[in-house]
Amino acid sequence: MRPQPVARRGPGGFEPLADALGAFLDRSGIAESLDRLGALDEWAEVVGRRVSQVTRAVEVRGDTLVVAVLSSAWINELATIRGLILTRLNERRSGPKIGDIRFRLAENPDELGAREDDPARRDGSVTEPKRKSI
Repeated sequence: MRPQPVARRGPGGFEPLADALGAFLDRSGIAESLDRLGALDEWAEVVGRRVSQVTRAVEVRGDTLVVAVLSSAWINELATIRGLILTRLNERRSGPKIGDIRFRLAENPDELGAREDDPARRDGSVTEPKRKSI
């Protein structure tokens, strides 16, 4: 039988709360999930200004980043470069990696980076991806 490691004890013989909480988060896997939430803040920098105006990373479910997108045309465009975005995102991350990106249609344009009064939205310059000529 192995001897149990002795917990660091603070004043009064109790383990410091920060140590106990950190150990619990590590054992339960919650720490890894919390680390993945950093992808929400990294999204705009990874995809650039133009794409970030019509998208917003809204949540992380497991190892999947969920991104709200302005239109179905943008969803199709982003789906074609999903792998590239995922690679760029994970290259920046020091913690747990994002395994997939799921694009969904935004329920409300206000949840995206660009606002209704943004001139780029009014003139259509960033509302739809540029069409490729054949």
